[in-house]
Parts: sequence; C-alpha cells; structure tokens
Amino acid sequence: MREIRLLDVFIFGLILSLVYIALPDLNLPKSDEIILEAGLWIIGLALGPLFLYKGFDFRRIKFSSSLSFLSIISFLYIFFIIVLYIQGVPAALGMFLTPFLSLSLSGFLYEWFKRRKIAREVSRRVSGGFTRRLKSTISQLDRTMWFFLIFGFVYLFIFLIIPILSVLIYAFIPPVGGEWWSNFETILRGHLRPQSPTLTYVNLNPLDKDAVKIVEPLKLVILKGVDYGSLLNSLLVSAIVTLIATVLGVIVAFALARYDFRGKMLLRILAMVPLFVTPFVNSYVIRLLWGEGGPISQLVKYFTGYTLRVEGLAGVTISQIMTFYPIVYLNAYASFLNVDPSTEEQAENLGAKGLKLFLNVTLPLALPGIVAGSIIVFIFSLEDLAAPIVFNYKNLISYQIYDGIINARGAVSPEKAALGLILLFISLTGFLAIRNYVGMRSYAMISRGGRWQKREHKLGVLGSIAVYLGIFPLILFTAFPQIGVVLMSFNILQPYVKIEAGQVQGLVLQLPSSLDELTTYMSKALTDPNILNYLKNTFVYASISVVLAVFIAISVGYSVSRLKIKWLSNLLDSLATAPLAIPGLVVALGYYILFSFIGELNPSLLGFLHPANPGFQAWIVFIIAFSVRRLPYVVRSVFAGFQQVHENLEEAAMNLGASRMKVVFGVIFPFIIGYVLSGALLGFIYMSTEVSTSITFGGINENQAPLTYYMRQYYSGGAGVGPQVTAAMGTILILLQLVAVLIVVYVFKQRYAFIGV
Repeated sequence: MREIRLLDVFIFGLILSLVYIALPDLNLPKSDEIILEAGLWIIGLALGPLFLYKGFDFRRIKFSSSLSFLSIISFLYIFFIIVLYIQGVPAALGMFLTPFLSLSLSGFLYEWFKRRKIAREVSRRVSGGFTRRLKSTISQLDRTMWFFLIFGFVYLFIFLIIPILSVLIYAFIPPVGGEWWSNFETILRGHLRPQSPTLTYVNLNPLDKDAVKIVEPLKLVILKGVDYGSLLNSLLVSAIVTLIATVLGVIVAFALARYDFRGKMLLRILAMVPLFVTPFVNSYVIRLLWGEGGPISQLVKYFTGYTLRVEGLAGVTISQIMTFYPIVYLNAYASFLNVDPSTEEQAENLGAKGLKLFLNVTLPLALPGIVAGSIIVFIFSLEDLAAPIVFNYKNLISYQIYDGIINARGAVSPEKAALGLILLFISLTGFLAIRNYVGMRSYAMISRGGRWQKREHKLGVLGSIAVYLGIFPLILFTAFPQIGVVLMSFNILQPYVKIEAGQVQGLVLQLPSSLDELTTYMSKALTDPNILNYLKNTFVYASISVVLAVFIAISVGYSVSRLKIKWLSNLLDSLATAPLAIPGLVVALGYYILFSFIGELNPSLLGFLHPANPGFQAWIVFIIAFSVRRLPYVVRSVFAGFQQVHENLEEAAMNLGASRMKVVFGVIFPFIIGYVLSGALLGFIYMSTEVSTSITFGGINENQAPLTYYMRQYYSGGAGVGPQVTAAMGTILILLQLVAVLIVVYVFKQRYAFIGV
C-alpha cells in the first residue's frame, strides 16, 4: 500500500473545497445545502484519524516549525469560520485546511494520551499505590506549607477565578424573552439576521470596502482599513500586529545577537525604548508621525506628490506594531544568545549555511522565546485601549467593553459580559495553543548550561547596508514615539499642525527661547495639585499592591519550588501565571460584576463596594487589581530566587530545630532578597502604569483614581495643551521606569525582560 503523503492530505482538502464551491450551482433547498455543507466539514474532520491510521508519520508535522505553526493558525481560523458561519471564499479556504488540521489534532491527541499513559504507569510503579502517595503528600504539608498553599490559592481564587466566573455567569443572563445563549448569538450570529442591528460585532459586507481612499482634488491618500465589525476587527488587527511584530522582533534580535558592528550598543538601548510605558501620549506621537503633516506624509509627498494620512483601524494597527514589537525582540534576543553554538557548527559542517542554517537549526532552537513574545503581543493587542482611544476608533472589542463599563448605569449589560468572555476565550485559546505547540518538541541542548563563546560575525558589505540602512532607521523610528514624548514635555517638539499660506506644515522641532518655556509643561505636571494627587494615589496603591504581591509570590514561589506534589504545584504555578493570558479588561469587567453583587448583599453595610453608589471606594479595587494583574512579574523573580537556594540548606536548619517559617524568612530570605526586590521593583512599575482597571474604575470615583486615568482625561481636554501636559506625566513615568530598570540590571544583576509563556 502506498504511503500517505502530505500532498495527499492537501489534495483531499482541495476536493472538499471544490465540492463546497459547487454547492450553490446545484440549486438545492437551503436546508439540504446546509446539511451537505455540514457533511463536508464532518468528512474533513474524519479524514485526519483515517490518515493517521493508514500510517501517516505525524513527526513530519511535529518537527516542522512551519507545518506545526500552520496547524495552530488553521485551528483558530476554522473555529471562527464555523462559529461565525462565514461562507464563500473564506469557508472554502477553511474546507481546504480541515483535513490537515484534523490530522494535526489527531496526531497531537494520540501522542498526548500515549505520554499520559506512560506517565501514569511510571507514577504507579514509583509511588507504590494511592495510600503511599497520600501519606507522602501529607508528610510534606506542615503548618507553614499549609498556610502558604491556602493563602496563595484563596487569594487567587477570590480575586482572579471568581471575577472570571462572574463574567461567565453574567454573560448567560438572557435579554427579556431570550434564551440563555442569546447574548452570544447576538454577537456571533447577529449578522445572519436580515436588517440586523448588531453589525457592529460582525459585518461581512461593509459599505466602504476600500482600505485606502484617494482624494484627487486634495492630492491626499487616506490609509484607514476596512471595518468588518468589532469582533473581526480585533481578530484581524491582533493577527496582523502579532505577525509583523514577530518578524520585526526576530530580525532585530538576530542582527543584534549574531553580528558585531559599530553602534550595536546604541541600537540595543534604542530597541528597548518603546517598552517604557507612556499611556496614550506615545500613541498620540505615532498619530502625529503618520498624520497629514507628519514626516512620513512629507516623505511620501516628496516621492509621489500625494500627502498621506493614516487614521482609524490602520492607525491602531501601526501604533500597536511600533509599541509591541520590542516584546518579541527581547525574548528572541535572549533565545538566540542561549542557542548552543556547537549545534550550528555541526550543521555548518554538514553543509547548512545562511538562510538554510537559520531556518532549520537556529530558529527552531530559539522558538520558545520567540513564541513567548508573540503570544504576549497577541494578548496585549487584543486588550489595548490606548491606540483605539487616541485614533478615536471605537469598533474594537476592547473599546466596546470599556464603553460598556464606563457607561453602565448600575449594571453592565450582559451582552458586554458575553463580549468579554469571547475576548477571554480568544486570548486563552491562543495562549494554550501556542504553549502546547512549544511543548510538542524538546529544545534541550547537550551542552546547555556550560560556557561558550557567542557566535558573532563581522558584517560584510551587504550586511552593513542592511543594518545601517534598514535596521538602524527602523529601530530609531520605532523609538521616536517615546523620545517624542520627552521632547514634547520639554516643549522641544511642537505637536500642532500649522497652516501657513495654505500649506500644511509638519512637526516643528526647535529649542525654546527661554528656560521657562522649556519647563512650562513639566512645571505644571510637578506643581498641579490635581496631578500630584493622582500621582500620590498611584504611589500608594502600587506600594500596597506590591507588598501584597511579594507576600503572595513568596507563598507561591516557595510552594512551587519545594512541593513534590507535581499536580498541586503545577496548578498553583498556573494560577499565579494566568494573569498574563487574561486581558485586563476582562478582569476589570469581572470586578465590576463581583463588587456590584457584594454591594447588593447588604447595601447598608457593604454599599461602599458597589460601583454604582456615590460612596464607592475605588481604591480597594485598584489595590486588589494591581496585585493580581502584575503578580506574574513578581512571582517569576521570587521563584527564580528559591531555585537558586539548595534544599539541603533549609533541611540543615530544620534539623537544628528551626521552624519552616523561620527557615523561609530567617535563612532563605536573605539569600533571595535581590530577587525579591528586583521583582518588587518591576511589579511596582507595571502597577504604576496599569491602564485597563485604572481608566474603567477611575471614572467612577475620580478623586481616588490613579495617574493613568488622569492622563487619559487630560489628553482629551487640558485647555488646548492636553497632549503636552500628558507628555510631561509620561516623562515622569519614563524616569520612574528607567530608575527601576537600572537598579534591577546593575544593582541586582537581573535581566530586564518580559516574561515568556
């Protein structure tokens, strides 16, 4: 019997696709056509197990970076094609990919069950039965360990799991006369009803299908994107941002990790500049850069005679790419440095060079870090609010949820809760799919952990051209928004477009004529009592939250590093890391629903917890939300510290009579104080710049709001100088972040980077 090849799989997919395209020509009744269409999907899904049974070697997909990644993209694509019931060419493409996806899922599940079976057998032989395992478990749990476990689980369960469950339950509250699934049907299938009022979620036939509009009389090109509804818009923007940010991040990381050239250190510093968080105002600078009077437009006009203006969906996409690509860069850079040079040298000895070496050896070994950065970019793009607000584009999931919270009159609409649940599902699906994709293969290297010389090459002529004419301008351009924030705060960058003699003038860069003019906006930011009050609120909330987060991190980090009960430690570790995969807006929505419920239990006693009440104490929500949302940054650092301290040290102390609590805080803690402080500093900075919870709950009680809320408000107002004063606030945040980074890197000797998956 002939071996099943990958080409056969795609040929069957092509046949299914052609049959689907031919269905409308059969002139069948609509019901019969739907049944046949469903049958084609079922056949496509059934082909995968059949191919596997007939002997297809799943390792061809498993050990191919491109094919395994295609499996994930196919899964997400086909899922939304089916759920949204999108027909036509998109559905035909889904049919074409279905046999391949089915084969990938079948192979993955087969290997997963096989590994689980082997693991259970090994565990049964080693542990010697349930009774012995139970005794072993109990023997490890003394009072201190019990306290750490219970405290960690209870805090995360109450302030992370319950809010998410609140969104889940609330999302299924139907409208009057509706069914329990009505909210989801409105969002996902509302576009199928004639004259549906819900085209804001899914709109497959937009009136304006031109992503680029040319206004000939004005010689103006408007790049705006196409509005397919908030749900599809968010998916498309996140996919595009993730793809382009990953490509840019990998290119920059590889150039800086593997080549030696003049100006390399400057490029490394500039590549990290976009990571300094300046909510709203950095997106405003990007809007100016790509605006009608910006430098990009002037450059386009010089070569084509047309002026360029970027707005709407296109502006949001460009802003997010420029803001988030360094996340991939940092993770990819660390991964490239950790690739064992001997593996590349062996491949070179076998004839692999250049692009072939990179694609077949270097890239697969660095993939975990790259993928970690990519999935964080995907989630950040989905939940981003700054770019949609600055570009005044409301038709995205994030803005729809934000709008639903700030305009709530006593209760958030269950439809917005359903939208939040869909946002959470998309994030978690992408997170888990990518994580399982990374876990399908081993990336360990034989000499990992040893010393080796970095593989750095001198640039040739073509390499020098690529770096100095390609990568250097790219990094400088993407760093300019944060640089522009600082320049704007000191009145060096003039943000307003001027009209002189009928001509549009670009941004003005000029030194102020006096010291007072130079420090006008910074002085206002440092002396305005309102700004100082919001800055004080931020400092107090972040300080209390970071203390809570440190104690939770110690409880979680110690339990995970010392507990030999694998499933329990894995569960606790997953809970502590979960906030990375949960969009902040979903957490904010969950808190709104949860605290509304608590406030209604006893209005006279607990009314101050209800967001709709005039006396709502928003500071409680801010402290809890900050400590939970930024917990992973603190936990990872503290956990790394516990891993550095050998268990024999604490066992010796306990044998001498010390309690476990005294051992943890009296013996181990002094050894890991650097890790704790570095994690606390990073946690403090991320808490100080948190946006989702701050701007949603800040409007409910403005006196207790943090600085990021006031930045959002002042940006839109500010008596004509809103962006400049907001830039001054952003500069203050940049200085705080810069001090924290310098302390972490040079005092505590920790690497400043985003956490991977």
